[in-house]
Amino acid sequence: MKGERHKIIFHVGGPAFHPTVEQAHMIEQWLGPEFDCALYDGVDAFEHLEDCDLLVIMGLHWTGMRADHGGDLSYRPMTTDHQHALEAYVTSGRPVLCHHGGIASYDDWPRFGELIGFAWIWGVTAHSELGDHHVRILPTGHPIVAGVHDYTIHDELYYDVQIAPGMQATAHAEARWNDRALPMVLTGEGGRAPGAGRTAYLANGHDMTAFACPAMKTLWNNAVRWLLRMA
Repeated sequence: MKGERHKIIFHVGGPAFHPTVEQAHMIEQWLGPEFDCALYDGVDAFEHLEDCDLLVIMGLHWTGMRADHGGDLSYRPMTTDHQHALEAYVTSGRPVLCHHGGIASYDDWPRFGELIGFAWIWGVTAHSELGDHHVRILPTGHPIVAGVHDYTIHDELYYDVQIAPGMQATAHAEARWNDRALPMVLTGEGGRAPGAGRTAYLANGHDMTAFACPAMKTLWNNAVRWLLRMA
């Protein structure tokens, strides 16, 4: 690690229905002064990975964001330099923390989902309607769910999230919907690329109402500390 504080880069931005900037600022408060947090919109994040200790993928940036349903926003694809920077980051063994809709980003470069470990594949992956859902903590004993008990959250549930080839993921929490058990907290290690390290996916967190669930604070603190090998 470089410096006294762990440097965390937050990849944020995208449609307003996912308020990732506001969420990232809340996470920064949860984590406290032990961490140096910086927020960057979309591809700008990949220009600041050289001294990054943890990359957090939150913002949703995809080709469909130009349409009305995507907010009529401008899409900035990853350049070759951005792609190389992410590949170098992952192969260095440094960790990635994926959140909610961030895994649907850069659908014009499928390698993105492979490198971060988890991917929303348009036409395959989907989500439930917003509502109150019960999430059950599984008895894995993993640090990412330490001190977390079953919780109810007002959220949308993602399902059929794709796992990167070569990486074995473990679910630590799940919610039932339409008679299916949907993983809400996932961890993985290795696979993806030579030298790849730890990755995790926190599926919950559509909006600030979801972030009001007390379990979110503990899950984020646990995830960051596990990924940085502090727990």
